[in-house]
Amino acid sequence: MIMKRTPLIVLILALMGGVMVSCTYDEIKPKKIDVPTVVSFSTDVIPIFNAKCNMTGCHSAGGQPPNLTSQNAYTSLTFYGYVDLVDPQASIIYQKITTGTMKQHASDQDRAIILKWIEQGANND
Repeated sequence: MIMKRTPLIVLILALMGGVMVSCTYDEIKPKKIDVPTVVSFSTDVIPIFNAKCNMTGCHSAGGQPPNLTSQNAYTSLTFYGYVDLVDPQASIIYQKITTGTMKQHASDQDRAIILKWIEQGANND
């Protein structure tokens, strides 16, 4: 009876060995994100809002708050508490585009630029 099982056991061991030898692992490299050394609200942040946030009535005048149109974005974000200079990662605007409802609308680069702008003092420049 042992002789009848031997070919089966050898086959199973060969298959297991083949599976273990054939396993490969790909190294996952982080994406390189290009962020300016100094982030400007008008040059770097507003274009993100214009391209992704204030079109089709979403965050435009009369739309969903905050109003992220070029002329109103800075006041809407700073006056209504969307920016936290003490803990930039806790800023509501950053949370919304990182883990919240707006995550799918922002790229990793968008998030990095907005976070750096807040970390640098959220200046209106």
